[in-house]
Amino acid sequence: MPEDEQASDLFRPAAPGPGVYGEPPQAADPYDLDPEARRNEWAADLGGAPEVPQQPGPQYPSPQAPDPQAPGPQGGAPQQGGEWGESGDWPPKSSQDWMAQQSQTPWGLSSSGGPWPGPDAAPQDAGAAPGAPDQGAVYGAPASGPAFNAPPQQDQQGGSLEFPELRADPYEADVYGHAQYRGDAGGQDLYQSDPYQADRLQAEARQAREDYQAAQQPPAPFGPPQQPGGAPFGEQPFGEQPSGGPFGEQQYQAEVPPAPQSNYSDQPFGEQPPYPEQARQEPAPAPAESVPAQRGVEAPEAPAEPDPAPVRTAPPTHRGVRYAIYGVGGLITLGLIIGIVIMLGAAPPSEPTQEGDGSDEGAGEDSGADTALDAERYGELAAAAGTAEWFSWRYGDAGGGSGAEEVAAVGGDVLATEPLLGDADQSVQGQLGYLTDDAGLTGIDHITAVESTDDLIGLTPRAGGRFSEDGPEPELKEGATADCLSGLGDLGRPVALARPEQSGEVGAHSVIVFSSGIVATTGISGAQGGTCLQLPDGQVPTDVALTDGNELALVTTWNPASQTGALVVLAMGDKSGSYQSSWSESYPGLPNPGHFESAAIVGTVDLPFTAPTSVDAWSNSGGSLSLERGTVEDGAHRDTVASAGYAIVGDLSASQVAVVDLASTLEGLAAQYYDGAEFAFDAAAGEAVGFDGGVADVAATEGASAVATSDGVVHELDGELKETAATEVGANPTCLVVGAQSGAFIATSRGDATVSWVSGGEVSKELADSRLTDPVCASETPAMDVKGYAGNAVVVLVSDFEGGRLHAYLDGEATIPGGATVGGEGFSYGGAYEVAGKPWGASVTVDVD
Repeated sequence: MPEDEQASDLFRPAAPGPGVYGEPPQAADPYDLDPEARRNEWAADLGGAPEVPQQPGPQYPSPQAPDPQAPGPQGGAPQQGGEWGESGDWPPKSSQDWMAQQSQTPWGLSSSGGPWPGPDAAPQDAGAAPGAPDQGAVYGAPASGPAFNAPPQQDQQGGSLEFPELRADPYEADVYGHAQYRGDAGGQDLYQSDPYQADRLQAEARQAREDYQAAQQPPAPFGPPQQPGGAPFGEQPFGEQPSGGPFGEQQYQAEVPPAPQSNYSDQPFGEQPPYPEQARQEPAPAPAESVPAQRGVEAPEAPAEPDPAPVRTAPPTHRGVRYAIYGVGGLITLGLIIGIVIMLGAAPPSEPTQEGDGSDEGAGEDSGADTALDAERYGELAAAAGTAEWFSWRYGDAGGGSGAEEVAAVGGDVLATEPLLGDADQSVQGQLGYLTDDAGLTGIDHITAVESTDDLIGLTPRAGGRFSEDGPEPELKEGATADCLSGLGDLGRPVALARPEQSGEVGAHSVIVFSSGIVATTGISGAQGGTCLQLPDGQVPTDVALTDGNELALVTTWNPASQTGALVVLAMGDKSGSYQSSWSESYPGLPNPGHFESAAIVGTVDLPFTAPTSVDAWSNSGGSLSLERGTVEDGAHRDTVASAGYAIVGDLSASQVAVVDLASTLEGLAAQYYDGAEFAFDAAAGEAVGFDGGVADVAATEGASAVATSDGVVHELDGELKETAATEVGANPTCLVVGAQSGAFIATSRGDATVSWVSGGEVSKELADSRLTDPVCASETPAMDVKGYAGNAVVVLVSDFEGGRLHAYLDGEATIPGGATVGGEGFSYGGAYEVAGKPWGASVTVDVD
């Protein structure tokens, strides 16, 4: 450039009036120069170098501008530069060709943009508009890059830096060094504004600045860009004049006219949603008076009062970088949401309930009380019925003893030291259920709890009956019951057994349910030979109870396939001629002495919960051992048939109970025999009633019932299941029965190793002994003074699960026909039976001829 053609004529602010941004007056015609002298291709096309608007993003103060009169590095010619720091020959023709080619790609990125054409590349199609809109610019990035207008720099040889000497991909983001805004040589601005979009960019810059100020956008996460000299940009806040040359002084003034309406979203930077495809492919036509390729932006309106306190805004960021930031931010937000949900106590989806791990170690640590079962756990427990895993879940935590003193042993000369066997005039016998790992044992033993003659009484439990001291129940190996079982397959593991708790009848047989779904009956020495049946396929029994007249057996079941709970109702028929009160024919469903010869399922009751674990029943039958029954002809003994009865069922995991009215079933069966009426089963369960703490066990008596919850409370209820009293007992009650002789509710608390008698909201007495290490169920023996026998004893049998013993305690004083007595006030220890496993329950009755 000739020395007499000064750059100030082209770029120096003109004198006549203030510029758009409040800069000092510029020349009246800053473009009145020879285009060739300026060596600027824009002048040839547009009639002069256009005014470059401020881009959306911060405008950083420039360093002190060089003196335009100072000689340049090449031959003393001064370096040319406009007020915005652009080079007089920027962009070169080769760069324009390359940029036009880039604009034809979808995003203008290095991965999809056109290659650098080189200096000899063919020019763009002459028919294309010289300022065709960059398709990548619709996402907020300028067509040619961000608008950071740093003054031009020179290379070491003194030449001006141009695109071929810079980074191959000027759009590639440099997250940490901000080199994406500068040339690799340091300071050359790669993202000069597109001269053909001046008005649009100017309007957008103003609108973006106002939006950013309103949204209080925080500073950019990147470090401040560096000046060519190495100092950071923007050391002075916006609105204050930076020290330095006229560039910085005029570029950053507080008073800025408002921007016109922008074609872009009003959302702050970094939150704009993607524009539709049409926005990228069909730009609006430019007004006639605008420069080529302008995107339909109207001319700026009159300046308005600026915001008093502009804030620093983030520079335009490469689209790929923005998307990466958005992705990381989204992941962080999602993690925070998950963390909050976890802290609030939500559980992870699809996680099974952990009630137990199926091992003996730590048994009871995961009680099933008040813990809902998912489908997987339901199936696991159903398959584990009768195993260590089952009893661990069913009985909860063991307490390890009560810490009580040792109860004194029974003493006296009339105590038998050896089994009385066949010499006994009266005895109390029955079955004991236990958990065993011995495949040769059924888990059911025959035991004798009390035996007496006129002069002696034995209070130490032992194996066998009147004629044997063998432990394993003989009727499961031979006889009528064994013959019945032989056609049903594998017996499985015993889960529960029962007799009526308060019966005027004898209750000769116990009813035992096995994990295989088999129901079998076994008796006493005077009532051998029983029966059996198989429950419907898929039904897993969990508990059993009998009505007081031995009419009905009630079995609670789980169905793993349908995840439903049910109460199966069985009509029990006795064996004719066994006892004085036996029928001469078998009438299943009528009251009888319990020497069962037949059993049949008469119906199934669907329950309002899915996992029933306890059941008890009552009926008002009027039979007795002294009654002489025959047939039902002429309505004989119809007055002994029960007119009322019910079963109460509990669910440990759901902590609910429900009542099943059995009156219609009892009366319907009687009508079938007496009146020839057709029987129709219509029993149904009432609504479920919930309790806090988990329903551990239930008990039924006339006009009242009780519920023991795992939190250590016995709830006494009336006929409508309304609570009449609540009594605290020991921790973790696992068994609740009605005392055969006391009539009180007897609660065994495994957690405290105690046995409590509850009546009327009070604990009338409590048994605690250092010998009891892990009691799970206690019950009273029935009265012995039947059929003219003059003696009696109340013996409490306690199943010590981990202790492996069946303990016997004499409650009060025992008498024998000869007039002698043993015991006294309170409890005295009678002895224990060593079990070949872990006992969980005993069921006994009086053995009479």
